[in-house]
Amino acid sequence: PLQDKSISLYQRFKKTFRQYGKVLIPVHLITSCVWFGTFYYAAIKGVNVVPFLELIGLPDSIVNILKNSQSGNALTAYALFKIATPARYTVTLGGTSFTVKYLRSRGYMSTPPPVKDYLQDRMEETKELLTEKMEETKDRLTEKLQETKEKVSFKKKVE
Repeated sequence: PLQDKSISLYQRFKKTFRQYGKVLIPVHLITSCVWFGTFYYAAIKGVNVVPFLELIGLPDSIVNILKNSQSGNALTAYALFKIATPARYTVTLGGTSFTVKYLRSRGYMSTPPPVKDYLQDRMEETKELLTEKMEETKDRLTEKLQETKEKVSFKKKVE
């Protein structure tokens, strides 16, 4: 799911969460803290973000809140943090991919079985299950047929 470009970034994030939740959550928390800390540091140092926000086409209502108020550094950092969400998710997915590879190489995470072997095993299990069901059905039908034959032959003898 990490490199699947056919689905959206958010869908990849959700799919990765389902598969690697124990790894993705800490990676996301750490990267989010770094992102917010970086934006907060920039706000403290006096970086003027209003021209950037206007450049990317943010609505005037949001830009004016940051422009005309003494909102503080935290609000400025939070606004940039929210704007950077696609980049944050991309970094989280990349960090998760790197972390999973690292943990597998160190033996902390099991390597998933090769897809071909996994599918082959599943097909064999399904085949066995279907064969059993078919045998059961065949036996039931044979019994019913035998009962019906006995009833028909009994009626003929009575007549």
